[in-house]
Amino acid sequence: MKIEQIGNYDGDIISTILRNRGIEDVDLFLNPNDKDDLDAMKLANMKEGAEITLSHIVVENHIGILVDSDADGFSSSSIIYQYLKKIKPDAKITYFLHDSKVHGLTEEILEKIADSNIDLLIIPDAASNDDEEIARIYYMGIDVVIIDHHEVEKEPRFGILINNQLSHNEETNKNLVGAGMAFKFCQAIDSFLKANNTEDLYDLVAIGQIGDASDISENEVRNLVFKGIKNINNPFIKLVLEGSFDDINTVAPKDLSFSIIPLINAVVRVGTMEEKELLFRALNGIGTDEVWIVQKKKKNKKTGKFDNITVKQNIYEHAYDICKKVKNRQGSLVKKVNAEIEKTLDSTGGIAIGIVPNSDVGSVTGLVANKLVRKLQKPVILVHYIKNNEDKNGKYIGSGRGYEKVLPSLKDWCQETGLVEFAQGHANAFGISIFEENFEDFKKKLHEVKPSEHIYRVDLHIKGKVEKQPIIEVNKNKHLFGGKVHDPLFAFTGIKVRKDFIKQRGSMITFFENGIEFVMFSAPPGLFESLVNNFDQYITMDFVGIPGENNWGGRKTTRIILEDCQRNESGEVEEEVTVDNIVF
Repeated sequence: MKIEQIGNYDGDIISTILRNRGIEDVDLFLNPNDKDDLDAMKLANMKEGAEITLSHIVVENHIGILVDSDADGFSSSSIIYQYLKKIKPDAKITYFLHDSKVHGLTEEILEKIADSNIDLLIIPDAASNDDEEIARIYYMGIDVVIIDHHEVEKEPRFGILINNQLSHNEETNKNLVGAGMAFKFCQAIDSFLKANNTEDLYDLVAIGQIGDASDISENEVRNLVFKGIKNINNPFIKLVLEGSFDDINTVAPKDLSFSIIPLINAVVRVGTMEEKELLFRALNGIGTDEVWIVQKKKKNKKTGKFDNITVKQNIYEHAYDICKKVKNRQGSLVKKVNAEIEKTLDSTGGIAIGIVPNSDVGSVTGLVANKLVRKLQKPVILVHYIKNNEDKNGKYIGSGRGYEKVLPSLKDWCQETGLVEFAQGHANAFGISIFEENFEDFKKKLHEVKPSEHIYRVDLHIKGKVEKQPIIEVNKNKHLFGGKVHDPLFAFTGIKVRKDFIKQRGSMITFFENGIEFVMFSAPPGLFESLVNNFDQYITMDFVGIPGENNWGGRKTTRIILEDCQRNESGEVEEEVTVDNIVF
């Protein structure tokens, strides 16, 4: 295990971490403000988009909104929907939902639009490159306004495209995702109306910005996100967070990634159209008078058994219950697909590849790939085959998930092969398409990949003793982390641990030292045996992990979530740590 400390630890772990992340103005980072906020009207085509939208509202035309298939898509569409309803409560609005996890103007969506009688279609978070599809809508006599943040290959010939990636203006904030851009669009309309109708929408902006993995260290994005989590106004969002945390006033930006965002994404991936409809309605307070009579089980304190009870639920409560059920259903599907994939998975190369049995489960390939990466300790690509009816050859389409100990960026490696149609997304989490005629050559390339020498670049490296205070300080300041200010990584080497404290349950390994819980959730095969198969009462260990906190049953436990762990064969234990003997 190779370890490198990023910079000098000055005794203040938070300032050390921020300095290591290149944060120059620490005060601004800790207290973001709106002094550098992008003027919405400076975005290309924003004036035209706001004007045409207002013109349709004034004459009471029918407006359509396309809801894209992820947390950012649902958030950005909800921002537009709620804003339009605020400035025109009786506005006639139709929203279009995808029946699967696809994006943009699909054939299914085009048919729905053709069957509607809308006069204006607003598309947040998608469709920048859907030129042919936009042309078809234009020729239906429907105006189109696209509000997006994805890279633009070629501007569409028709419609109005508002996209922060288009402008070369230095003032343009390219860190805004769909929700941030939708918010700017609403601000632009407000400027025409000389009003301020966006104050209740910050919580939706926060979900979109975090859900789409934007850089929340940037001042404007950070300010939007902080306002969002400090002002939870949306009844559905508030209910979910109250069900996930003891005190929603302590919720940090990254907490949204483990609460409401996974629920939205689960419904998008495996939910029925009825479940997606219910989620969108709950986010937007549509049909709040409706009541559901639901049978639930409640534990009888006297008998210890579960009794059936009947409860009334409003739309927020019912949607929350349904989202949790869909999340559980997604988990079952992931397990099923994972078991099927492992039968045919080729993991003999430096990158593992598997073919998903059918496209119906394509919505969970990314989740399955994540599980396999943790198990195999190497990058994984999962694809399913799609036949092209117009050609003899088809495509293999799916997801890639990287593993930095093997490659810094799996996406870049795929692109550099010259054998993929596209690899789009983040460096180690992306969508991929490979033409059938290139597939065998692509698989051969996987065997050429050899793991690079991985070095853990840590913010703190302590020898001989586990220090608790830096971990506690990080947990107190969890709201600081996100975007390029990624979670800190700590290393402890030469640590003596009682062997009988090391436990294994399934693929999870845990042990305690100095009141701190150390946990590895997906331990590689054989690790537990390598730690405990000896006659010593104590073993000396080295480990690297991310500080955290386990809150179970109201009890908080300081923990380290381990990235790596191994025996220290030398068995040497350094002197007690001080600022002077930190390893630089």
